[in-house]
Amino acid sequence: MNNEIHSLEDIFNDPEAIELLVAKSKKKAVSTDPDIENFKEIQEWIKQHGGKEPEKTRDMLRMTERRMANRLKGYRSHEDMIELLKPYDELGLLNIESQKLTLEDTVKGEKQDFDSLDDILGDNSVLFGDNQQTVNSKLFDTKKLHEIKREQENQPERVSQRQHIDDFEKYEPLFKQVQAELASGKRQLRPFKNYEILLHHFYVLKGQLLYIEAVGEKKLTNNKSQRKTDARLHVIYENGTENTPLLNGLAASMYGRNGKIVTEPDDHFELEPGQVTGYIYVLKSESNNPEVQRVQEDHALYKVGYTTGSVEKRIVNAKNEPTYLYGPVKICEEFQVSNLNSEALETAIHHALANYRLDIDIKAPNGKIIHPREWFVTDLDTINDVVNEIVTRLRMSQE
Repeated sequence: MNNEIHSLEDIFNDPEAIELLVAKSKKKAVSTDPDIENFKEIQEWIKQHGGKEPEKTRDMLRMTERRMANRLKGYRSHEDMIELLKPYDELGLLNIESQKLTLEDTVKGEKQDFDSLDDILGDNSVLFGDNQQTVNSKLFDTKKLHEIKREQENQPERVSQRQHIDDFEKYEPLFKQVQAELASGKRQLRPFKNYEILLHHFYVLKGQLLYIEAVGEKKLTNNKSQRKTDARLHVIYENGTENTPLLNGLAASMYGRNGKIVTEPDDHFELEPGQVTGYIYVLKSESNNPEVQRVQEDHALYKVGYTTGSVEKRIVNAKNEPTYLYGPVKICEEFQVSNLNSEALETAIHHALANYRLDIDIKAPNGKIIHPREWFVTDLDTINDVVNEIVTRLRMSQE
């Protein structure tokens, strides 16, 4: 990546940039305005924490910091508050130019750690920020699906609860294969219709893949003077749980909650028309740098990146660019991204691979020390699984 400032930490660590942030001393009017006092409190907190701004953390032990982060965000978003607080702004926190963060600034900045893929995909504020500019640039609208309350005529006496499945390892490869086929376009998602649920088929309910492992004996049921057939199902979910709902009950949930049918794989598929927004690529280093070669003695070293144009053209000058470790690279994988923001997708992938990130300093041919952030010490299968799962789950939420 280019050597640019991507976060507030970068700014505070840059001697030249800090001069732009720190305002000259000014005489301050005495005031008991609570907003002024709160703003002073925020600045004092930042000074005590080495120039670090308060974060909108989820840690219950840091609620004071979260409160300050929310207040600072509010002050920055209202011109009248900026005008009121500007005379007291010792640290340049209200500097208009420093607050004009683009989507590129936001997704490239240093982010908090995540514990799971659910955290990564569920935290829009981290990937896209909260201002109107970035909200409008999200991967897609994440409005909650309107859940239609429908009367289920064959409601079982007891709701079938999901339980952990002991032998999920035999189903996991199936889910990974379907995720890969959905990501590539070999399988498609279609609206659930006709209350039809088929044995050994895949469906999507509330953004989660499920597999119909077994269909029990069909039986006649009487309800409200109507006779219907129903059957007990054995359903496996991609999160390693299972349950045994009635067919009609699951079908009603699928219909009422905008469930999806996963089509069977098509070997002669053509990608549906859409806006190509870029390409996610996976490269393997072929650098002659001794430090890079030492890493690759035990583990393969891959870079995951994105480009809006041709991957081949992007890497043509790899040996002269720090982002490619000043060495040649080999293209291992290339994923076309349609109707999704490829740069934000790259950020989500980087978070999911954070435990594999290369953590060394490398001396470039020109003597400059570089700090790789987009290179990962792992195997290609792990990277493919992460990419396929993220793309698939985004697709399932988008449909």
